[in-house]
Amino acid sequence: MQPIRQIINDAPPLLPLPLELQHRRLEIILWPLDENDKPGRSLKSLLADMPDVGTDEDFARQRDFGRRDVSWDS
Repeated sequence: MQPIRQIINDAPPLLPLPLELQHRRLEIILWPLDENDKPGRSLKSLLADMPDVGTDEDFARQRDFGRRDVSWDS
């Protein structure tokens, strides 16, 4: 069976389920489309609006010294 994708412009309080899908294991994803329609709210624009904080040295990884000398209890 092929997946069903349906865009509903004005969602009713209840969504009908086709008979062939009733009493079966389903994955249902509800994704509001109007949230993505707002201009300037894309991930790219949000990242561009972030302030510059710190320098590259602030975010650099510390030097890895490994485990150093391992001493065994004997």
